[in-house]
Amino acid sequence: MTDIQIVSLAITAECVGISSENLLWSKIRKDYPDLFPYLVNRVTFNLRQKSLRELILQCAELMGAEFTKPGESFVIDSIPIPTCKIVREKSSKACRRIQYDEVLAKKGYSSILGGYFIGYKMHIITTESGVYRDMLLTSGNEHDTTFLKLLGSDDTHLKDRELLGDRGYIGVATQLRLFNEIGVKLKVPYRRNQRDFKKYSTIRKLKRKTIEVVFSQSVTILDSAYFRTFSIHFS
Repeated sequence: MTDIQIVSLAITAECVGISSENLLWSKIRKDYPDLFPYLVNRVTFNLRQKSLRELILQCAELMGAEFTKPGESFVIDSIPIPTCKIVREKSSKACRRIQYDEVLAKKGYSSILGGYFIGYKMHIITTESGVYRDMLLTSGNEHDTTFLKLLGSDDTHLKDRELLGDRGYIGVATQLRLFNEIGVKLKVPYRRNQRDFKKYSTIRKLKRKTIEVVFSQSVTILDSAYFRTFSIHFS
């Protein structure tokens, strides 16, 4: 298989929602054997896929740009990625080795999970229709605004866009910097006790609601499977 075939197969598997390589290989061999005459074994595919990671990400960005509509709002949110149950806080070493892991799994709080967890927090920016545009993986104890603080003039794919966030992204200084550097208009609901309180647009609420529902459903599904699939996929 050529590199472009490896990249195509990896992206196709993501598009159809197959996260298990065992399932992908069994489906190809059973239903589409004629389309993949030079199919490599799973170990070779996995190694080559990792070596082509940067190319796959570039392809994903280009595809995301093609699916993005002019003037479409973007949505920013975060989702917890636990690596172990909270009862194993002191004994678990998974993703917590300083000498090996670039980003460490740490203790954080999530209202979606209803308590503390050990692991990561994934910050995602999508279009209002759900097309991926940007992502950052941090330790579980990082604040949501960490992602916004790292955005700057190099992020041209966000230029002149309306960015919808929840109350966790409130920050006048960050809002002004993003607007001055890349023209991003960060729209966040006001707190009830703010002096300049204004009612949040119903249309913006509906745009954010879609992402929030998908994230909540994902966490429920992942929690029942001890988050193995999710944490491995983004490691």
